[in-house]
Amino acid sequence: MYTNASLATGKYTPISVSVIAVLVVAVYASMFRSYNVYEIDTPWSLSFSYNYCVKGIDIDATFGEPFPAGQGGTVVFGKIAGMVQCAALAPFNWSLIAANVLSVAGVVLGMAAIFAFLVGQGFSRFAAVTCCLALAATEPFVAMANISRYDYITFLLAVCALVLAAREHLVLAGLISVLAIEVHPIGIMGPIYLIAYELSRMVQARRFRLEFHRVAKLVLGGLLGLAIYFILHPDTLALWAVFSNPAGSNMGSIHFLYGYFFEARAYRHLPELAVFTACLLVHIWRRDYMQWPFPIIASLATLFIGFFLHHHNYYYAPFWYFPSFLLVFVTINVAWRAVAVPVLVLVLFVPQYAVKYVKGHKYADQSELQVARSAIASRGTDLSHAHIFGDSMFWPVLKDLSFQWAPSVDPERVPAGPIYLICGLDPPFFTFEHTCAEELPAFRDIQLIEQFSWASRKYLIYERRE
Repeated sequence: MYTNASLATGKYTPISVSVIAVLVVAVYASMFRSYNVYEIDTPWSLSFSYNYCVKGIDIDATFGEPFPAGQGGTVVFGKIAGMVQCAALAPFNWSLIAANVLSVAGVVLGMAAIFAFLVGQGFSRFAAVTCCLALAATEPFVAMANISRYDYITFLLAVCALVLAAREHLVLAGLISVLAIEVHPIGIMGPIYLIAYELSRMVQARRFRLEFHRVAKLVLGGLLGLAIYFILHPDTLALWAVFSNPAGSNMGSIHFLYGYFFEARAYRHLPELAVFTACLLVHIWRRDYMQWPFPIIASLATLFIGFFLHHHNYYYAPFWYFPSFLLVFVTINVAWRAVAVPVLVLVLFVPQYAVKYVKGHKYADQSELQVARSAIASRGTDLSHAHIFGDSMFWPVLKDLSFQWAPSVDPERVPAGPIYLICGLDPPFFTFEHTCAEELPAFRDIQLIEQFSWASRKYLIYERRE
């Protein structure tokens, strides 16, 4: 292990750190169940885990997006995440509130791992906790904490692997980094962090040669992780052989950061890119990287790897943001007061959170969606043989039944038996979901039986009996 005493500098006080902590807690409290509560990725990912844990199937039976066009359930990735969510959420009937709490807990544990890593690298405790608080307040991590994708588990494993490597537990580090890939493909950043760390050690020690005993231990751990992966997914190679050309799975952009910086409404993340670029130039000009090369190496490495990922989802941003934020923090910390970065973070993001709160808070109470289930149950139909179709937001209400995402329905393959369709009259939240007028042609002999409202949005329920 090596340390960087200069990184511990900074005018931190218990009062300043406490104020920052209170503000960050306020951000998370206000965003809880208000940040993109209708985001499709929450029921989508929870459905993967629910199907695997409760129904005992690997495939995505609800949303119908097969691998490799999507993750397709837990066929190729995500069984570890499914086990984690099953253990944590099953006692709470897979409620969205419990899922949100689990996501927040995952991000908090990720910040704790980063804290341990920074202290080991020479940060003072106040510096490390301030850095972690500021990082947690950025939108990539607030989004990770409020959407139940598998990313928070993946990120936690990737950072834990980094901590283990810094503490000389190299076999475990290699193992955990590969398990991060099992949870989600973006887990490839786990091994990238380890490579960046090893290169950082070489640069700082001025020994530009591999330490083969370290590499051997990391590779051994990686092979153990790979063995666990194939135990969990024995048919992976056959699937890759069938889908050797996953064309059309790039989600329309060249890099996941392109979506984050250039496709966000009002280009609201461009100021962050400007801050990073300015700090990167100062960092290079002052040769700060010679004291601690990890941030710049890991930042550039994660940026580079992003070009080779097939799904360019902007929710991957935390994996680049973590080392890049460290670069900004170290660069600013040398010249200005230590609280400059947390203040900058709050100035940049709090207005965005205010907009998110106003937009999303009215959708936080989803108890009214239970009206849909009650209306269908009141028809006296044996629901164990009925097929129910609707938008993604209805998954928590109908997850234990034969529920399917309406846009995935093939009009030529509408199943026999009783059918219920729940559709809306208002424009949908996502362009790939539809209004009633667009969905009804796929169903024949279907009749209106109920209508209800949720958050000023109107919904209709149709029935076909057989």
